[in-house]
Amino acid sequence: MENQNQSENKLKIDDKEYLIDSLPDKAKQLIAGLRTSDVQTNMYQDTLKLIAISKNKMIEDLKLILKDIEPISRDK
Repeated sequence: MENQNQSENKLKIDDKEYLIDSLPDKAKQLIAGLRTSDVQTNMYQDTLKLIAISKNKMIEDLKLILKDIEPISRDK
């Protein structure tokens, strides 16, 4: 679903608008499924953002700990 008009009663896809209430039941079911997919996608994107923030914080904390520790030599 490319874009949905501000009105919940209209669907805009491929630069064409449709009245949702006039669509067949199968189309309405697909639209409901697409809305659910959008909600789920947004939830997972938010979760990934939070994980990335946490990961970056852990890297910063680790670097602070390692700053006073002598690294191993690469010379063999």
